[in-house]
Amino acid sequence: MITQLTAKRGAQPALDAHRAPLTLYWVFWLFLIAGVAGDLVEIVFWLVTRGELTSRSSLIYGQFSIVWGAGAVLLTLVFHRMDSRSTPRIFLAGTLLGGVYEYVCSLLQEKLFGACFWDYRHLPFNLNGRVNLVFCLFWGAAAVLWVRAACPALYRLVARIPLERGRRIAAGAAAFLVLSTAVTAAALGRMDRRREGEPALGAVSRFLDAAFPDHFLHARYPNMGILSEIGWYD
Repeated sequence: MITQLTAKRGAQPALDAHRAPLTLYWVFWLFLIAGVAGDLVEIVFWLVTRGELTSRSSLIYGQFSIVWGAGAVLLTLVFHRMDSRSTPRIFLAGTLLGGVYEYVCSLLQEKLFGACFWDYRHLPFNLNGRVNLVFCLFWGAAAVLWVRAACPALYRLVARIPLERGRRIAAGAAAFLVLSTAVTAAALGRMDRRREGEPALGAVSRFLDAAFPDHFLHARYPNMGILSEIGWYD
């Protein structure tokens, strides 16, 4: 009877998060929730630790952290069906995985935009300023929390959303994120070219210069460091 009522309401049947198939629908919802939650966590963390209310979003439009969202997806893909593993093994794997992931993200930012969005050179046990031991251990703790509590809770939350409604919300969110990501990449790429002295030759470049000047981008990304300005790896 309960199953029939659930089906009539359009909700999805209860699933074990660690045994559920990794469909695109499920994975995207995890990406979406983790990206929004991660951005809010960072805002609160900076407010509590530094007394600063500052933007931590990866995107120009919307409060969303791509690093947190993609990190949640990575943890899900790696630790799916590994809930039976011991906590120390999950912690160690998460520590190593998080370090590699953060290093790669930092490297990609440098290559794509000539900028870094975090710099750990002032912290001990760092590797090229891209990762450090303390935050790697945080990744290990996050992996344990994700496997033991967060992922199952999010699966139950998403399963309560009627499937058709969930698909419409996911489609709308995906379209918004694609648009915001494209605008952000274009604006940051144009900023990098401005630093190299490239003039705005076309209508798109002129629009980007007018809509997203350097002071706007620095306000949106207050912790962004320009490699040539901060002397990275000098």
